[in-house]
Parts: sequence; C-alpha cells; structure tokens
Amino acid sequence: MTIKSINSDIHSQFSSVLKTCLSQICGYQQLISEVECVRKTPYCSENVEHEKMLMELWEKLMPETKLEERVCHQWETIGFQGSDPMTDFRGMGILGLQNLLYFVTHHTETARQLLSHSNHPKYGYSFAIVGINLTHLTLHLLQSGALKTHFYNVVQGRPHLENFHQVYSYLFYEFDKFWFSEKPRDIMEFNRVKDKFQKKLIIRLKNKSTVLMPTFTDRYRPIVQS
Repeated sequence: MTIKSINSDIHSQFSSVLKTCLSQICGYQQLISEVECVRKTPYCSENVEHEKMLMELWEKLMPETKLEERVCHQWETIGFQGSDPMTDFRGMGILGLQNLLYFVTHHTETARQLLSHSNHPKYGYSFAIVGINLTHLTLHLLQSGALKTHFYNVVQGRPHLENFHQVYSYLFYEFDKFWFSEKPRDIMEFNRVKDKFQKKLIIRLKNKSTVLMPTFTDRYRPIVQS
C-alpha cells in the first residue's frame, strides 16, 4: 500500500479486499495440488478406509439390496464395468470414489433418481462409469483455470476439497439432464455428448458472474418417454 501510495483512510476496505483476492488466487492453486494428490492415490482393496467408502456407496444407492460378495456382478447394477469396482478407479484413483460417495451422501435421493435414469431402456448409461468420467471433467476444468470464475464468486478465501465435490455434484446432475435432452442413439455417443456438454460449460464459465452450485432439491424428476 505504501509503494502504490494508497491512503488507507480513503480506501479503508482496500487491505481486506486485497487479502481476500490473494487468498483466493493462492487457494485455487492449493486446491489443484490437493485434488491432484487425491487423484494420484490409487484405490487399494487392502485399505480399510477405501473398502469402507466403497461399501457405503453401495448401501446408499441400493439400501434394500444386500451385496452378496465383495467381488460380484451386482456392482454392474450401479454402473461399474465388472465384478470388482477397484479396476474402474485406476484413472481417477480414490478421487473418483470420493466424488461419487459425496454425491450420494449429500444428495441421496437425487443420486438414486439419476441411478434410475441410468437404467432407461433407450437412453440408459453406466452410472458409476459416467460418474468417474465426470470426475475427470471436473478436474480438467479446475486445472485449466475455468473454475476460477465459480470459486472466486462462491468462496471468500481458500476453496477446499468439499467445494470441488460440490461442483462435481452439480455437474453430474446437469449432465444427466443434458444426456437425455441430446437423445443419444446409444452409449457409444457418450464422448460426443460429453464434449458438447464441456464446451457449453466453458462458454458459461467465461461469464464472470457464473456460479455452479447444486441448488437442486431431492425431488423426483421423471424422464419423459420418447
């Protein structure tokens, strides 16, 4: 303030605003490092905490169905590719599981609703696999700097991992709506739809007032048959 000859009596709020801005800028970079650290942590079936999170994911999505065995084809009913979900987390590490679990824990009814949507006879998709792909998308938006607009508008200071999970939850809900609005021929159109969804997001995030908050409520949103 001395170097710039800023009079604190005239600009009384300058110091606090500057501190907030610096905290947001540094905090954004710290969040990138924190998220990347989680992503680099591989899922390990011998890690008790990892296994506990995986079981919680099943129980929250399928409360009335008991998992017969840890490794079984029941996992495919919630959108994993095979009998052991561990293999699907290789790309995004434990971050993919944390994202999914946060969504189903904090927005349980909405997550179950989306799981029901994923079983649509014509426009169905693999719930868990799509969720992991959306982890990759959310991470890309973070690392590219596209999410600065959102976080600078929402967090007055340093953003934390929970803020990243909140954006992920919002994107999952919005992608589900976008997927059905696109009426894809089959799951092979996933990349096309995802890329279009991503482009729309990036354009939206160029608006400096954009906020990506999960303001949806856990109410049933039926899919219109067509």
